[in-house]
Amino acid sequence: MPGEMEESLGNQKTHSQLSRRHFLGWLGWGSLTLSLGGVATGTVAFLQPKLNYEATTTFSVGRPEDYRIGEMRVLEADRVFIFRAPPGFQALSMTCTHLGCAYKPFGPADKEHPMVHAHCPCHGSVFSRDGRVLGGPAPRPLPFYELNLTPDGNLQVDRAKTWPNNRYLTADGQATNGSVPDGKDIQF
Repeated sequence: MPGEMEESLGNQKTHSQLSRRHFLGWLGWGSLTLSLGGVATGTVAFLQPKLNYEATTTFSVGRPEDYRIGEMRVLEADRVFIFRAPPGFQALSMTCTHLGCAYKPFGPADKEHPMVHAHCPCHGSVFSRDGRVLGGPAPRPLPFYELNLTPDGNLQVDRAKTWPNNRYLTADGQATNGSVPDGKDIQF
């Protein structure tokens, strides 16, 4: 019996050493396979063309005849105000220059601000109709975006290009200089 027990223990010892060796071998081959797979995946991704998923900077806002003189149209999805004043159209950013919040539409003058103005609800910046900062933490005035008339007769805003605050686009598509807007062009 003692001989059988030693033989049995010897077989178990050999069997467990073989299992460990076998396990480490599989672990090594598996690691190599995973690392080569990662290199192959990275190479394929590098060789494929890259697409630009950024939103376009231009967008259509309707036809000139869709707007009446004195109208302020809020386009929340595009974060822009479209104004139609007697000299023409203007597109004003609806994004506060402080931290990028969307501010409220312009309202009439009041005791605190004796001119047409808009409030940013996040941190309290106040802007005049000509884009100037009247109060609050906003560091820069609001930008006016370039407007064009497309060949099919739609107004098109280009957020990548800015205009001075006295620039307008006429209903027939001509860019013209006019007076700096003071808010009297808006009918409330």
